[in-house]
Amino acid sequence: MKTYLLYLLTLLSGSAYAQLPTQQELALVGATIYTAPQTLPIISGVVIIRNGKITAVGNDKQVKVPAQMKVIDCKGLVMMAGFWNCHVHFIEPKWDHADKQPAAVLSRQMDSMINSRGFTHVFDLAALNYPNLLALRARVMSGEVNGPAMLTVGAPFVPPHGNPFYIRPLSLPEMNTPDEAVAHVTRQIRAGADGIKIMSASPDGHGIVPMPMNIIRAATSTAHKFHKPVFAHPTADTGMHIALAGGVDILAHVAPDGYHSWTKNETDQLLLHKVALIPTLKLYKWELERKQLPLTNPLMTTAVQQLGAYAGAGGEILFGTDVGYVTDYDTSDEFRLMAEAGMSFDQILASLTTAPAKRFGVAQHSGIIARGMDADIVLLKADPHADSRHFSDVAYTIRNGTVIYSSVVRK
Repeated sequence: MKTYLLYLLTLLSGSAYAQLPTQQELALVGATIYTAPQTLPIISGVVIIRNGKITAVGNDKQVKVPAQMKVIDCKGLVMMAGFWNCHVHFIEPKWDHADKQPAAVLSRQMDSMINSRGFTHVFDLAALNYPNLLALRARVMSGEVNGPAMLTVGAPFVPPHGNPFYIRPLSLPEMNTPDEAVAHVTRQIRAGADGIKIMSASPDGHGIVPMPMNIIRAATSTAHKFHKPVFAHPTADTGMHIALAGGVDILAHVAPDGYHSWTKNETDQLLLHKVALIPTLKLYKWELERKQLPLTNPLMTTAVQQLGAYAGAGGEILFGTDVGYVTDYDTSDEFRLMAEAGMSFDQILASLTTAPAKRFGVAQHSGIIARGMDADIVLLKADPHADSRHFSDVAYTIRNGTVIYSSVVRK
């Protein structure tokens, strides 16, 4: 019964971004503030927060802190808008029974995987137990559990006889006809999904199984009728081309399994179709290390090349790590590899903030530090301009004006 009630709460909320309003008033004083990508930083900055919104931002000569307001001393820290991770999973056993676990336990787990990494928004790209994920999301949205705004695609689906070998003995729904795909997508969205995900080409352990084009087109057209984005797991260049032809909006990974470097023609096609890319470069490093293979393996070098080719062409990049499937939660490798692929500070910051906010339709209130915007903020211990790995050195994560994580002990 409790799971059902939490499930209803999620549905009735109307938005995964909804959260009980906070009454806290807070001043963040002294940080260097990057208000948005490609803007000069504010030195000795001040941000005033009331009721979950930013009400003032400027330097300490422009913005005065009201008397009696709670102040966090941010001298030596670097501030930017809260980060997005557009590829996460809550599939580890520790998330089971999310409706019954103590809130403190779930908050600690969120701290380890999400909050301590600066993420104020996440997109879950595979729920193997969809009601459990909705129960977890409802507890976060209520404020009972510290965590981010959570979007989800629910349960992805795969081609006929195309379950990926690496999730065995688990399996995902197989769609055999366009009608089955339409019904699956409709059910998922009506149950609260914010998008859908497909395996446009799935590794079954013997080869790569492609998604039939009539099935993928039926799925994408249905999702688009609901104004929901479609993600594809491409695996290799075959899956990338199928995703393009099928009308997919976002590639959930680069597509390195075929060791095929992306050409200008391919990046031009991705640009033409306005496809966003979530690199998940750390995934490939992690898999190679687990198999004790060298990082000079073509899987890794191809992944880096594909990201570099698309980012260099001006393609839209959304930050994501596949964390939850990847059980090493540290984000520093992802940032280092993005820089290795040629992405600049501003490009990486955009992938964490403004690009996902725009892609998922919330840029009017999220993604930058400005008056009237949501008070979703991350404070870092060092400036990532000097080293991209500093994006992972999180001091504070603030969601809706409430500190949901702090690694700083200050007098």
